Amino acid sequence: MKVARFFAAIFAAAGLVLMLGSVGLCLYSLDKPAKVLEYPQEAADCTEQLMASFAQGDYAGAGKCLYGQPDLGGMGGPEDPTAALFWDAFLDSVSYSFAGDCYAADGGFARQVTVTTLDLSAMTADFQSRCQALLSQKVETATEMSELYDEDNNFRQDLIDSVVEQAAAEAASQPSQTKTYDITLELVFWDGQWWVRPNGELLRAMSADLA
Repeated sequence: MKVARFFAAIFAAAGLVLMLGSVGLCLYSLDKPAKVLEYPQEAADCTEQLMASFAQGDYAGAGKCLYGQPDLGGMGGPEDPTAALFWDAFLDSVSYSFAGDCYAADGGFARQVTVTTLDLSAMTADFQSRCQALLSQKVETATEMSELYDEDNNFRQDLIDSVVEQAAAEAASQPSQTKTYDITLELVFWDGQWWVRPNGELLRAMSADLA
């Protein structure tokens, strides 16, 4: 019996991981020297614009606040309906709060921010478990083989679609686990403008910890 098509459907959300991984490549590639000047209000404005763009799902806008201006505009929602559902849930869950204003740090200035997001890894794992349980239920209650398999002995496509759709809806409707990130936003002044230097903490939050 061939089940490759079914498991391909279960892991459709894995495309989201690849999409988010592209952010890691962009952010880790930035490592240029920068000049630091006396702290003005524009430095705090930069951090606020960055976080507001992130919370709104505006990765193109967030990229304009990051040193080196990595192109994050291609991080639109995935085409796969299941992955898109999870991605939208992640973006809707983003919240943040600053712990005070900017302060002097080694090599420049910094600002602390706490970010809370949906635990997308846990949600995806729940989705996969639900797919397996629902498929087992369909198999147990079927009265005819034709209800389950097509002429090539693969699971019927309409069966796969219904299982994935139901599992995704159930996973998305359940109380979700969250993750909290304590991030140090490092500020640099370069080319007449303040920028946030990307670091690992920021990357993890923006990529749902999947990069």
